[in-house]
Amino acid sequence: METHEKIRLNGNRDFSGNFDMAIKFIKQNFGPIARGLSYLIPLLLIAAFCIPNLFSMYYQMGTHGLNNPYEDFTVSSFLMAAIGYILLWLAMFAMILFTISYMSMYVKSDDGVVDNIQVWKKTAKVALPAFGASILFGLAFTIGFVLCIIPGIIVMVYLGFYLYAYINEDLGIMDSFQRSIELVRNNFWITLGYGLVFVIILSLIGSVFAIPYYIGLIASTFQVKFFANDFFFILSIMILFVGSLFSYIIMYTAMGVMYYSHRNKIEGNDLEFEIDSIGNHNDTPPSIPY
Repeated sequence: METHEKIRLNGNRDFSGNFDMAIKFIKQNFGPIARGLSYLIPLLLIAAFCIPNLFSMYYQMGTHGLNNPYEDFTVSSFLMAAIGYILLWLAMFAMILFTISYMSMYVKSDDGVVDNIQVWKKTAKVALPAFGASILFGLAFTIGFVLCIIPGIIVMVYLGFYLYAYINEDLGIMDSFQRSIELVRNNFWITLGYGLVFVIILSLIGSVFAIPYYIGLIASTFQVKFFANDFFFILSIMILFVGSLFSYIIMYTAMGVMYYSHRNKIEGNDLEFEIDSIGNHNDTPPSIPY
């Protein structure tokens, strides 16, 4: 395993401090996290194969004068599409749990080196309860969003750290939601603004991976037959899916950095220093560069 200087994630940081820390952590750990998640690529390939060729449908809509590109869809086509999107969701959910579990094990490590096999074991252990918690979170967000959008945003911000709390602090599901509210209380606007910054960054990165898809979609609409074939559609969808998977590492590591900062504000101590200093008589925490 490669060795590198461990970054101390626990610390009381402001907006710019969290942003700088997130960039630093991502630079150091994006590669190891991405390598661990590479096992999900075959799942995304299967998902891409399940998605019906939308380029072909739009091409036929132009050549045959179809008003609705989905009117030739069969029941089996809908089922295959559903399977494809379920597989995509499972891959993205596994990515989220893996990334948070990686950060949890990173914080507890001696040298910042994490074994991805152990991360996957931890991910599998928390998957089922986290799935149930995600359903509750999704329901709360949907209800809030339907009511007037703004309540949905409030729910998303206040409950957004529930998985971090559940995985890092070994809390129950409802306690994890309560912990997330506690972490965001008095930090709502900085959390919202910080999240929006990384949403914008993620959108810009995601738009790059979406370029082949939109080229195929537009070209097929304008009757360019080459782009309507199955190979180009699957290739463009695969690029989009894989790009999204790895791009979201940035979002969840960045929010993880803020989670540890909020947690430190409440607990008022450097958890990593306490772990590192067990058996060490020097009680002065080392300097932490931000």
